[in-house]
Amino acid sequence: MEKIIAHIDMDAFFASIEQVRRPWLKGKPIGVTNHPDGRSVIATASYEARAYGIKSGMPVKEALKLFPDLILVKGDANLYEKISDGIYEILIKYAPNVERFSIDEAFLDLTYKAKDYEEARTIGINIKKEIFERFSLPSTIGISYNKLVAKIASKEAKPNGLLVVRKEEADHFLKKLPVSKIPGVGKKIEEALKKKFNVETIEQLQKIELNELIKVFHTYGVFIYNAAHGIDNSEVIAEFEKEEEKSVGNSTTLDFDTDDIEIIKGVLRRLSSNVCYRLRLKNLLTERITLTIRYEDFSTFSHSKNIPKTNLDSQIYSEVLNLFFEIYNGQKVRLLGVTARHLSHIPYTLFEHHEDKNEKLASAIDKARIKMGDESVSYANSVNLRFRLANKKISGGNSSAL
Repeated sequence: MEKIIAHIDMDAFFASIEQVRRPWLKGKPIGVTNHPDGRSVIATASYEARAYGIKSGMPVKEALKLFPDLILVKGDANLYEKISDGIYEILIKYAPNVERFSIDEAFLDLTYKAKDYEEARTIGINIKKEIFERFSLPSTIGISYNKLVAKIASKEAKPNGLLVVRKEEADHFLKKLPVSKIPGVGKKIEEALKKKFNVETIEQLQKIELNELIKVFHTYGVFIYNAAHGIDNSEVIAEFEKEEEKSVGNSTTLDFDTDDIEIIKGVLRRLSSNVCYRLRLKNLLTERITLTIRYEDFSTFSHSKNIPKTNLDSQIYSEVLNLFFEIYNGQKVRLLGVTARHLSHIPYTLFEHHEDKNEKLASAIDKARIKMGDESVSYANSVNLRFRLANKKISGGNSSAL
């Protein structure tokens, strides 16, 4: 049975909220930022501001150079989250599975709610109407046969639009687009595709063999190849309700924003190890991992995956790394988080039976931590991380310890 997936994306979410609650800002070029007077970037720009080239993630100083009359508004995270929760309440009335992708985006599985794409379109229209009636906020919806194409469709339909792309239309729809329209293909990847393969459009990208992309982009090359051909088998997975959800997580905000993949890997290794250590202390296994990334523009994304039950560092780190490369868009990262969900107790530890080398390593590390402290033992790339950070600090960069 062919799936019917919808992706909803609120239009200039933070800026639109500010224009609703402060009517005198309607039609004005505004930029929402956390710290208008300090180190800050534009979290969201209104469409009026975007007309002057102002974008999310742009430093405030740079935005003011482009348009000195830009109106800066201090963001209200609590309000935005409250409205996001209200929108989610609307969405779950229309679909059994709703996956919150970020504060202003969600995927809906309409496969068993709509008999065809026309009925799905009607559902989309009703969702947009109900959100606007309740919050006076515009939204855009893309509908297609998988999450990837639905998300691209919503990008193309902005602002305040609705676009349906049937499976038989997808190839023609994708070919005409630039590679930058692929979610997860940021400026650096776009530049690399241009430099290595002279590729600028998805049609050109479709002609590049998988093995050639893997040579340049490693495991991420698989994603790029699949995306160019409209392939995405990921499921829309609804999270548990908060009061029912149990989790073990660890996150860190970096004191400097970085796109250094080796530093990021070191952080993810450390976070995964800490989560696994806590799982083993509580005699727990996890079968769902969530990765959270916050970029330099303060946009935050979470990506989850069901996995075989485990509490081993090597297995969870591998899954976390895969999740990272599936959604990383090339921007500098300021926060990373790893969370274990769908937890279950076991009547014995993994180490009461025949241990493989990964179990033996985890057992030895746990014993050292218990005896000498949590930071007494580190994996190699976590140690290398410290050297890389130290070298950056010595060389006069803007980095510091995590």
